[in-house]
Amino acid sequence: MAAEPGTALGATVSDIALAADATLTTQVGAKAANLGRLVAAGYRVPPFVVLSSAACARILEPIRGSIAAELDSLEYTDPSALRAVSARIRALILATAIPADIRTELDADVSEIIDRTAQSDIRLAVRSSVSGEDSATDSFAGQLDTLLNIAPAEVSGAVLEVLASAYSERSLFYRAHRGLDNAEIDCAVLVQVLVDSAVSGVAFSCNPQTGDPAEAVVSAALGLGEGVVAGTVECDTYFVDTAARTIVSRSVAEKQSRVVVAADGSGTVIEEMAAVTDQALTDAQVVELVDTATALAETFGTPQDVEWAYDAGGVLYLLQARPITATGARETIFDNVNVAESYPGLSTPLTFSILRNAYEQVFRACHKDFGASGAIVDRNAASLYPYLVGTAHGRIYYNISNWYRLFLQIPGMEFAIEGWEAALNIENRYQRPAAPKRGLARAKMYLLRLRIAAIIAVGWLRLPRRLRAFFTELQSFTADLDRRLAPETPERERDPEALLEWMERCLHELVPAYAVQIFNDFLAQQMFHVVGLLLEREGLTETAAITLRNELFCGEEGVDSVDPVRSALALTATVRSDAALRELFEGPLEPQEVWKALAQSGFAEFRAACLRHIALFGDRTVDELKLETDPLGEHPERLVPMLRNYLRGGQNIDEMAAREKLIRREAEATAAALFGGKFAQRTVFRFALSRAREHVKQRENMRLGRSRSFGLVKRVFREYGRQMHAAGLLDDPRDIFWLTYEEIAALTRGTAVDTDAARTVATRKRDHERWRTEELPTRIVTAGIAAVGINDPAFEHPAPTGDSGSVLHGIGCAPGRVEAPALVLTTPEPDVVVDGQILVAASTDPGWVFLMVAAGGLVSEKGSPLSHTAIIGRELGIPTVVGVPGVTRLVASGDVLILDGKAGTATIVQEHSS
Repeated sequence: MAAEPGTALGATVSDIALAADATLTTQVGAKAANLGRLVAAGYRVPPFVVLSSAACARILEPIRGSIAAELDSLEYTDPSALRAVSARIRALILATAIPADIRTELDADVSEIIDRTAQSDIRLAVRSSVSGEDSATDSFAGQLDTLLNIAPAEVSGAVLEVLASAYSERSLFYRAHRGLDNAEIDCAVLVQVLVDSAVSGVAFSCNPQTGDPAEAVVSAALGLGEGVVAGTVECDTYFVDTAARTIVSRSVAEKQSRVVVAADGSGTVIEEMAAVTDQALTDAQVVELVDTATALAETFGTPQDVEWAYDAGGVLYLLQARPITATGARETIFDNVNVAESYPGLSTPLTFSILRNAYEQVFRACHKDFGASGAIVDRNAASLYPYLVGTAHGRIYYNISNWYRLFLQIPGMEFAIEGWEAALNIENRYQRPAAPKRGLARAKMYLLRLRIAAIIAVGWLRLPRRLRAFFTELQSFTADLDRRLAPETPERERDPEALLEWMERCLHELVPAYAVQIFNDFLAQQMFHVVGLLLEREGLTETAAITLRNELFCGEEGVDSVDPVRSALALTATVRSDAALRELFEGPLEPQEVWKALAQSGFAEFRAACLRHIALFGDRTVDELKLETDPLGEHPERLVPMLRNYLRGGQNIDEMAAREKLIRREAEATAAALFGGKFAQRTVFRFALSRAREHVKQRENMRLGRSRSFGLVKRVFREYGRQMHAAGLLDDPRDIFWLTYEEIAALTRGTAVDTDAARTVATRKRDHERWRTEELPTRIVTAGIAAVGINDPAFEHPAPTGDSGSVLHGIGCAPGRVEAPALVLTTPEPDVVVDGQILVAASTDPGWVFLMVAAGGLVSEKGSPLSHTAIIGRELGIPTVVGVPGVTRLVASGDVLILDGKAGTATIVQEHSS
């Protein structure tokens, strides 16, 4: 009989004994040892018995010399020699008789495991269990035979077949290739009850391609698991966020075959069947498998590859568990499709480091706003919030991988991902799991949804008060900084330590208050998405629904982001109506000379109006969120070319607003016709539209507040730079932008590892000059250490210029059709002449509003329907198309374009002669 706990070791070892006595694992091989650990840990494993390696050695002892002689003459690199030697060794083993005592003990123990099984007509699986097999370094995957559908009376013959497979052609080659000794194969044989599985497969506790422990992978097929392992049948695959226990994506195959036991008892066959399009597993089963695999990984201290089966009753059995071999490194996805709107091109280290700190504080706060528990917030404090943005060769990217984790760690929030992806115009990655159809899982789903709904409702009610609180806080910080930097204030209140303390207070008080913008953004994104879905439900195509939705958002009043333009156009109107001013602005003087001329007494009133404009809106500039970008107050002469553009173009804000309101009224009439006679649907639509409009408007208003907040930070670091320059640490006050916030703090407080700031600055300047000529992809995928992938990304190569007649497609955001020459701008200069051309850019930021007003239209490579560019385009009535890949390479300045902001197209109708 099989060895039992506390008895002498016989030819066989039972599953019960193996679970109770770990010392027996040395006689049963790796696979059986792993199964024993599963039994000991309390998992359901089909009953099994192991013919020990000592017993197998006894079986082979009479022919060991013959086997050794065959192996001595083997040339592993010669396929024909491998085949011949393997065949001769196989014949030797199959002709060998199993000693009577071993056979008797094995037959008795097979009968015992059958007696423990409830099902009738038991069939068995007979497989190898070799020392080193299923280890973290050598899986032996598919190298040794597994025999299925074996009758109890046929076990002895199957044992010899498995022993022979240890010397198969592929096994001999594998061992030689891996540097293992073919002469010493320590093999046991496992005999196990075969589960008549309805669905089976493999679960990986981490992504086996990337090694990412945050993502588990489950593969499933109908029938026996041999089809999954051998890759002979259609499989479903599920990717699961292990922390949130949520399916993030799935691939459900049309299943037309499955592996079943052969009716004649001769192994297994692939059975063709009517196509099954439903997923093989329920979502609850997928989560159960992932929970099991991750628990085993934690128990055994290494990622696990688990073979499993569900019987017809839905009972889970574990068939194998082994360490995952050759996992790749953890994958991280960086994407700049949305962040490039605010941070186009290269940004300095100081800008990136402040932005990184700001995102950390804002999203820690907003995670709480959306219902993350204290435990979730604490768990992510070091590994998630500080890493929501990344940088590659001076460009700023979102760490998209961490953004998904941000959503999925709040139970019930997965519904919001689709709207978030659409709003940011990022590549769809997440597939929402199917809703449970019944039972506790469905009840739990509704409870989670009710919880999220309650959180959102409370947040919505608090939103107006929190928005006011942010601007009150901003006003307080502004007044405090004005006082500190005033000449009459004692120096100690603006020395480096005082400035650093002010910055720390800003990051921990003012910046978290900005989290209200994220909550408002969320509502804007979701309601904007809902408006589109409601229009589609009324029979519109997706394209038609998007177009109508965009038109419904035209002509919104109370958008503070338009105020700077209104102010500038009012100044232009004054110039147009005053002969002396008009002569000055239309004359040949350079902008600096015009500004100096405004100091004359005759222009005092106009100059005062200009200074008021600068005081109110001086933080609104191109690249305004980059700390290295000077505010208008430091270069007031830059106001001159802006006003000249408006004077030349004759823009009238009232006429623009009237045109947009007409588009809005016509769109509202179309929507009213769609919902005619449908009271409930019309009521829901009107509510969604009104909320979406309000939140989109507040989104823009908060962006102006953000610009002013960054204006304060710019003032702090300009003063800091002057003091570091005076102290001899920097060659120029502006060199401070080449240091990170953390390095500045370390230099101030004595924790800097390298105090040669000038050398650091020089190195980084050289890097940026080199990077400036590079063109990085929108998305960078790294594995393992991110810097390795970032240092060698797949650079995009410039595409050829588009031919005449080329139609470029993007997302139409602001309706209107215009034909005009293109003006391609990478980094627009303040004095660029804009006079009705179609602006073409890789991306834009809020500061482009001054250029947009004088343009005939705008087309950009980046952006989304909710980006600042799109919103301002609608408000000003400027045809706008975003998300046009490679447009800055396909179009040259001077090419004549037809831009259709409704269809989302830019057509090259005439190429510039140069």
